[in-house]
Formats: sequence, C-alpha cells, structure tokens
Amino acid sequence: MKRFLIMLGIVAMIAFLSACSEESDADSESNGEDSEEQQEETQSDEESEDDSSDDSGNDESSDEESSEESEETSEGTTETEIGETTENEGGTFTLHSRNQEAQTFETGPVELTVEKVVAASGELNAELANMMDTDEIDYIQVDLAVENTSEEDITFFSGQGEMATSTGEQLEPDMLMSDHIDGEMMGNTNASGSFFYVLENSNAEDIESARLVFSAPTNQDFEDIGEELDFEIELKKE
Repeated sequence: MKRFLIMLGIVAMIAFLSACSEESDADSESNGEDSEEQQEETQSDEESEDDSSDDSGNDESSDEESSEESEETSEGTTETEIGETTENEGGTFTLHSRNQEAQTFETGPVELTVEKVVAASGELNAELANMMDTDEIDYIQVDLAVENTSEEDITFFSGQGEMATSTGEQLEPDMLMSDHIDGEMMGNTNASGSFFYVLENSNAEDIESARLVFSAPTNQDFEDIGEELDFEIELKKE
C-alpha cells in the first residue's frame, strides 16, 4: 500500500513530463499553422496594395497584428527544463537530469530500445511521508520498448535489468512501482513500459550515468540465443 501511494505520485510526474512534451509539440504545430496564415495574409495584403493604395494602412495594421500573434505563440511554447519542479498528489517532484535520445540494442532476435532515462527526486506530502517513514525519494526512471523479431517464442526479461549508477549503487527495478513486461515473449511481439530504480545511498542530482545489464535471451530449450546486454546511458543536465 505504501509503495502504491508513492507510485501514484511518480505516475503523476510522468504525466506532467508527458503533458509538457505534448504541449510543446502542440505549440510547434500551432506555430506552423500561424506561419502559413501569415504567408496567406501577406500575399493577400500585397494583392490589396496593387488594387488600391487606400488599403495600405489597413494592411500594415494587419501585418503588425499577425506579428504580435506570432510572438505570443512563440513565447507560449513550453518545455520541461532541468531543475523544474511540479506538485501533484504525491508531493513535490524535481527533474535533475535526463537522456531522451532513443538508443536501440540488439541481441539474438531481441531489439531493446531505451527511449528515455530520467533522474528525479521528490519531497513527499505529509501523509505519505508518515507512511513511508521518510519525506524524500530519489529515483531513476527508465522507459524502454522490447521486440521479439523472430517467429519463435523466446524468454527475455526486459523488466529485470540490473543497474549500476555512477555514484556506486547497484539496483534492481522496484517491481511495485514499475510496469510489468512478461519475460515469455511469443513470436513477433513487442511491449513497452517504465521502470523505477529507487536510490538508497545517493541523490538523483548526483547521477551522471547509469549502466544497465540484461540477461541473454533464451529459446524454449533454455539455450542462449544471444548475448548479455551491457551498456551505459549518460544523463544530461541541460
């Protein structure tokens, strides 16, 4: 129950990050639409100037209004910034570093894509802090996708990757807070999820990189059909 409440707070932060990203994308699309409208208005203004010089004053006014609207749209574009803090039902959470460059690793028939790694911390609300006997939590979030590209059924535990942080901690994903991906993968199937590694002896803001290790995939005869995956993801503070 305690872990479940923390999960609610962290899920709220994921929603916050996703919302900011979607808002940024929406604003970008809006900028594109505004740009097309400006071009149409400008063309219309030029035609109007050819037809009548009396309309030039109105055209200039229209151009100024379009320019002001474009500036307002640009200023309204938001993006999640490192160090940004947000409040939700779980408490107050701060983003310290991240890597959003998708990286794909292959082993046997498996393609594992690390879509995003985030280091964050949270100050829990009073009720949750009392239940957890702590008022703070530091964690690393790993979003990944996995695909079995073969027609054969295999076993690959993408949800059980072990982590070693640059601060010297060795961690496993918190199974209650993380999503579940079945290790038994049927042929030509894929899955994705978010996994949380709770820091016990270090702070999220001090994490510079995270090493991840996944056991080799096996076939139905429990034979390795690939190699162990072992790679490191750098976290950026800008």
